[in-house]
Amino acid sequence: MGRLAQDHLIDVYRIHVEPDRDGGRDCLQVRLEFDAEEWARRRRYDGFVLLVAHPEMPHSAEDIVRLYREKDKVEKDFCTIKSAVKLRPVYHHTDPKVRAHVTICMLALLLERTLEYRLARSTQPMTATACFEELRSCHLNVLATDPDAPPSYTVTDPTQEQAAILRSLRLQALVDDKEVAARIQARSFYKSDLAG
Repeated sequence: MGRLAQDHLIDVYRIHVEPDRDGGRDCLQVRLEFDAEEWARRRRYDGFVLLVAHPEMPHSAEDIVRLYREKDKVEKDFCTIKSAVKLRPVYHHTDPKVRAHVTICMLALLLERTLEYRLARSTQPMTATACFEELRSCHLNVLATDPDAPPSYTVTDPTQEQAAILRSLRLQALVDDKEVAARIQARSFYKSDLAG
């Protein structure tokens, strides 16, 4: 699935997850069904692109192609912001809240792109989406038993796979209780926080 997403082919396959039995055990079977209609729709856009530039431009042909493809990445990022990052719909009604919402969406996209870049150069060949899915069960836990005492922070123990990902990204500090606790400034807790 990660490879299909990486190659932008998720839409070309219908994904079916069905219950199955394997050696007397219940399990799930994933079946991919090729969508010929979607593939034909995509093939309509096959062809070539001719890039025309001013002859006095200082860039080489390779640089111009690279710049063109980077423009394409920006356009795809805006598409991602509107869909995957869920920029819309916006349920805020004041300018500061709308700006904060858009800023958070842009930061989420920056995080995803930075993670993609670092994963491509790491020992973990996976997409950012697969990485987020693998790290999904890692949580920061706040333990507050007394409203007058500062809370303590712990991090969920990572699995071996999660620890390997964090090591390859040089982010082991994210699951080190002492490192995390040292970097968090505890907010004051009230009885209503503990009750709710």
